[in-house]
Amino acid sequence: MAMAHPIPVSFFLVTTLLFFLNHSLSPAHAASELVEGVCHESQSYSFCIQALESDPKTPATKDYMDLAVIALKLGISNSTATRSYISRLYKNPKTDPRKKPALKGCLSGYDEAVESFKSALGELKEDPLTANYDAKVASDGAVLCSDFLASAGIKDSSISDGNRFTSSFSNIAFVITNHLG
Repeated sequence: MAMAHPIPVSFFLVTTLLFFLNHSLSPAHAASELVEGVCHESQSYSFCIQALESDPKTPATKDYMDLAVIALKLGISNSTATRSYISRLYKNPKTDPRKKPALKGCLSGYDEAVESFKSALGELKEDPLTANYDAKVASDGAVLCSDFLASAGIKDSSISDGNRFTSSFSNIAFVITNHLG
């Protein structure tokens, strides 16, 4: 039996094909695929997605370079905020003096973390391999801080969260910059 309505069926097929091609080639979809690919490689998919999508520039990202800039700036922002929090605790006269050496160690670790993120950002275009290394070692400051806190028996959820986030941003930036070299 012959098809009664060949034009509407072919029109539907062509329209559907064009819709899917347009959707798959759209910049937002490409950015989404880029973010999802990176986040699948990261240590925490859900944190990675949430973190990268928190930046309004993420949907416009075209490549790993753009995404690396976003991730490193997020790392700088988080580690700077964590360092500021630790500094306020350290300088607070009400802070137990027995905790001060550990907090001072954390400050030193966060000086290194902030500097590593900033170095990585500055090296992206000229030396992606060194940027990749600096992105990776940014987490060392958070690990150092965790060790100082544990050895002093200090439990502070804000610092612990900052340490975890700094390590996560370091991992995300490392994954992204690994695609640049």
